Amino acid sequence: MNSNEYAISIKDLHKDFGSLQVLKGINISVKKGSVVSLLGSSGSGKSTLLRSINLLETPQKGEVYINGELIRMKGSGNARKAADKHQINRIRGTLGMVFQSFNLWTHMTILQNVMEGPVQVLKLSREQARKTALKYLEKVGVADKIACYPSQLSGGQQQRVAIARALAMDPSMLLFDEPTSALDPELVQEVLSVMRTLAAEGRTMIVVTHEMEFAREASSRIVFLDSGEITEDGSPEQVFSSPKTDRFRQFLAHNPVVFN
Repeated sequence: MNSNEYAISIKDLHKDFGSLQVLKGINISVKKGSVVSLLGSSGSGKSTLLRSINLLETPQKGEVYINGELIRMKGSGNARKAADKHQINRIRGTLGMVFQSFNLWTHMTILQNVMEGPVQVLKLSREQARKTALKYLEKVGVADKIACYPSQLSGGQQQRVAIARALAMDPSMLLFDEPTSALDPELVQEVLSVMRTLAAEGRTMIVVTHEMEFAREASSRIVFLDSGEITEDGSPEQVFSSPKTDRFRQFLAHNPVVFN
């Protein structure tokens, strides 16, 4: 496995929930510095695939490599689990995860929310953590809200804080699980604007999204999942202009993409 080239490599990944097969032998490698948008209808397996990367979901079969390092597992089937908790915690520290529902600590100010990880996990001094937090809160445009609590912010502002919190951990890649799906429509663009900036900086990003224009503009690669299998994979122009499957053509009919 060439750790110099790939941020993530996944081999023959299977995930079931009871009798429901959610992932059916996924194979995908993501180059460092690329932006991959995962598309698919509800229930297609895209969020499960994203969550399997850092073992928020434990696949029953398959291998996951992060920066060339195999995540070690033991057991089989539903009894399968991580073999080394220290490895999992260390690897999770390199993966910045941004969820649908912000997951900010309600009893902490915005500044405290972003400082907490660098202090507790990275062992930065509070002064260092404060500088880091202010840097990224400025980057996402909410530096004027540092004394506020999450309940005092709009959904878009809270999601931008969540992105700042992920960035403050100095991750090697960012994982976004439908980061705009819980937002009112008028707040979506402020979050996508931050994500476009991150993409333009050359950060490695995997984004589960229904925002088709973002996928077209910001992605270097589009992956479409259908019933737990990858059925389309290529550049935005390739995938959107020349879909290979009827299923993806149907998806695009309901989620049109406009090329200028």
